[in-house]
Amino acid sequence: MTQRKIAYALSQIKVCKENGFFIEAFIKSYHLNIELMKFILSKSKPKYEFSGKKIKIILNDFLNEISNDQNLKSIINKKNLKIVKPWLIKVDAYFKDLKLGTLINTKPLLSENEKVFGILNISITKLFIKSKK
Repeated sequence: MTQRKIAYALSQIKVCKENGFFIEAFIKSYHLNIELMKFILSKSKPKYEFSGKKIKIILNDFLNEISNDQNLKSIINKKNLKIVKPWLIKVDAYFKDLKLGTLINTKPLLSENEKVFGILNISITKLFIKSKK
């Protein structure tokens, strides 16, 4: 994951929001957050295998790895992790409701996605700084 890929994804999200496609912006933002979490997990556990695993399992492994790994604790602290855990639960409920056909206001979840992105982006920046030392 490079800064260029992140900037491109953010520009796509911005265009979707400007055009009023909030569900698409939410999904793109969700995928960006997932990719950032996968990147952080792959840097902390280089031999971790992503293929054949569902997103929910990967995210649970990510949360467990943060709880166990001291290096990750310095990158993502507990205070920030308290925001990520409820976000995952809300997103899971949102996708279940979306499958059932009930529409929910996406704007609050989109703003939470942006908060989680901010936390993950700061964490990735810290990760890059640590790897350069």
